[in-house]
Amino acid sequence: MGIKLSVVCLTYNHAAFIRQALDGFVMQQTDFPFEVIVHDDASTDGTTDIIREYAARYPGIIRPVYQAENQWSRGRHITKKYLYPLIRGQYVALCEGDDYWTDENKLQKQVDYLDAHPDCSVCFHPVTVKWEEGEQPDSVFPDKKMLAKVGSMNLKSLLKQNFIQTNSVVYRWRFYQDSPELIPNGILPGDWFLHLLHAEVGKIAMLPDVMAVYRKHKRGIWWQAGQNNSFYLRHGAANIAFFKAIENHFNVCQAGKIKKVFTRTFLAGLEDKKTGVIQKLAEKFPNEYQDLVVLLKEKLMRNKKKEKRKLLLLGAIILLAVFWVCFFCMRK
Repeated sequence: MGIKLSVVCLTYNHAAFIRQALDGFVMQQTDFPFEVIVHDDASTDGTTDIIREYAARYPGIIRPVYQAENQWSRGRHITKKYLYPLIRGQYVALCEGDDYWTDENKLQKQVDYLDAHPDCSVCFHPVTVKWEEGEQPDSVFPDKKMLAKVGSMNLKSLLKQNFIQTNSVVYRWRFYQDSPELIPNGILPGDWFLHLLHAEVGKIAMLPDVMAVYRKHKRGIWWQAGQNNSFYLRHGAANIAFFKAIENHFNVCQAGKIKKVFTRTFLAGLEDKKTGVIQKLAEKFPNEYQDLVVLLKEKLMRNKKKEKRKLLLLGAIILLAVFWVCFFCMRK
C-alpha cells in the first residue's frame, strides 16, 4: 500500500518546540502509511540537528528537506517550490514546527471521515490556543461564538473569516489534477488561501474533538498581529497581496480590507521612517498608493481650512475683546 497521507511541516529556529511537533507526528496510530515532509529553512539554533535525529530514528516516516540558505528571506514560495512536488499522499495535513498534535488518532479520524465523504475536500477540528508565556489563558479556536457567527461552513463563509487553524486541517489534495500555480506567490496568510482553494472544489467538515495545540509566542508571525507597526512593516505588503489574490481568483470585492491594511502599512512606514516599505507599496500597488495620497491631501486641506477658521475665530475674539476694553475705557 502506497503513502495515503502527507504531512507538510515548515520550521525555522524552532529548537524549543520542534521535538513536540515531531513527537505528535510519529505517535500517530493509523491503518495506512503516511509521511512527514519537514522543511528546515537554514535554522541557526539547533533545529536542524533535532530533525536529523528524528529522521534517523524514523526513516520510514520523516522526509527532511534542509536549506543551506534561508529561502523565506529571499522571497521564495517554499511550499510550492520545495515541498508540494514531494507530496505522495492523496490527503495532506499541515503543521508548523512550533505547533503540535495531541491526539494519536487525529489523522485516522480525519482520513476515515474523508474516505466516507468523497464530496468533502476540507476536514478540520478545534485546537487549543496556548499563550506560551501565559499572557492570556488557554482557549479553544474556533470557539462557540465564532461558530455561531460563521453559520454554514462553506466557501462563502470562509471567504469572510478564517475559522480553520493550520495544524488542524487535512485536505483531499486537489493538486494532483490542478496546477500548484493556482497558489499565488508572496501572500500572507498562505494557509487561508489554501483552505479556500480546497473549499472551492468540495465541502468543509469540522470534527468535534480538540486534537492539537496552536502556540502564541513572540517569535511567531501572528504574535499580536495588527496591534503594532512591526507586523505591517514586515508583512503588510504580503497581506495586501493576499486580499488582491482573493479578488482576482474568487471575484469577491476586498476593497475595504485592502484599504485598511494598505493605510496601516503606509502609516507604519511613515512613523518608523521606513522609506523602503513606502516605496514597495508604491511599486506593487500603484492604484492604492495614488488613492491614499489623494485622500491624505484632501484631509490635509480640510485640516488647513479648519485651522484657518480657528485663526479667524480667534482673531474675531481678540478684536471683540479689544473693542470691549476700549469701549469700557471711553465710558470712564
